[in-house]
Amino acid sequence: MKIVDKKILIVIAVAIVATVVVYLGLEYSLFFPTFFSAPISSEEAVSIVAHTLNLTNYDVNDFSTSYVYIKGDGSIFGSNINSNSIGKYIGKTAPTITTGNYFAWEVKYKSDDYFLDSTTGEIISNSNTKRFG
Repeated sequence: MKIVDKKILIVIAVAIVATVVVYLGLEYSLFFPTFFSAPISSEEAVSIVAHTLNLTNYDVNDFSTSYVYIKGDGSIFGSNINSNSIGKYIGKTAPTITTGNYFAWEVKYKSDDYFLDSTTGEIISNSNTKRFG
């Protein structure tokens, strides 16, 4: 076997090993999503909604927050911020702006519900009529 052939085999083997290592690393990272992207706090979510509504003086107690999982079609499920687990179905709202699924903060203010992406703080859905069923 020529030296060139051995070098090609070594390069191919290294590329395969590197690909497998990257793949396994990405798969493993899915088990710990909050390790790599910490969610915003509920206080930050309230602040974002207040800023969006141009509220300069607001009482945090006028808002309520909960951590949820929202599907692209607007289906809402309870969730746990520590584990990103998906719980029981709790209602339905307007579809998300991208029709993608999100872990989100639900911020309620008066009769309106705002859903903010838990990592970016972007408002992904809002509705003044949450429907159950």
